Amino acid sequence: MIVTTIASTPTRIQAAGFGILLAAAAVALGVLAGHLTLNGAEQAIGWAATAVFAPLGLGLAVIDAREHRLPNLITLPLAAAMAIVVTAGAGVSGQWAALVQALLSGLGLGVVLMLVAMTGTLAFGDVKLGLSLGILTGWFSWTLPLTAVFAAYVLAMPHALALLARKRRTEAPAAAGPTFMPMGPYLVAGALLVTLATLLL
Repeated sequence: MIVTTIASTPTRIQAAGFGILLAAAAVALGVLAGHLTLNGAEQAIGWAATAVFAPLGLGLAVIDAREHRLPNLITLPLAAAMAIVVTAGAGVSGQWAALVQALLSGLGLGVVLMLVAMTGTLAFGDVKLGLSLGILTGWFSWTLPLTAVFAAYVLAMPHALALLARKRRTEAPAAAGPTFMPMGPYLVAGALLVTLATLLL
C-alpha cells in the first residue's frame, strides 16, 4: 500500500506535506534507535534508517521501472530524511563518527554517480538517489556504498544483456523497442541487499 501510494507522481503541495511527515518519522525513528543503541542494540540506527529508506526506495523503483524517471519531489526529501534519521540517532547515542561517515558517504557516492552520469550511462535521478543510498550504507562502513553499487550492476547485468541481445537480433533499432535500462530499481535492490546482509549476518 505504501509503495503503491509513493509510486504515483506527487504534486508539489502533496510533496510538501509528505516531506513534513517524512521528517517527523525520521526524527522519531532516529531518537528511538538512539535509545535502543544506548541499551546495547548497536545496529538499531541502521534498522531505523532502513525502515525510512525501504518503502520510499521501493516506490521510486516502481516509478523508474514504469516511467524511466526518479522525481526530485521524492528523491530529495528521502535524502533529507535519511540525514535526519542518522543525525537524530547519533544525537541520542553519541555515535558521531558513524554519523560523519554516513553523511560523507552520501556526498561521496553522489559525486561518484555524477561522474558516471556524465558519461551517459546513468541519469541524474540516479545521482540524487545515490545520496540516500550512500547515507544508508555508509552508516556501517566507508566501503559498503561502493559494494551496494557493485551489487546493483551485478543485478542489472541480465537485463542489460537481454537488451543488447534484442538490439543485435533486430536490424532496425526502432523495431527493437526501448533499449534504455532504468538503474533505479537495481540501485535500490543493491542497497537493501547489502544493508540487510550487514544487519542480519
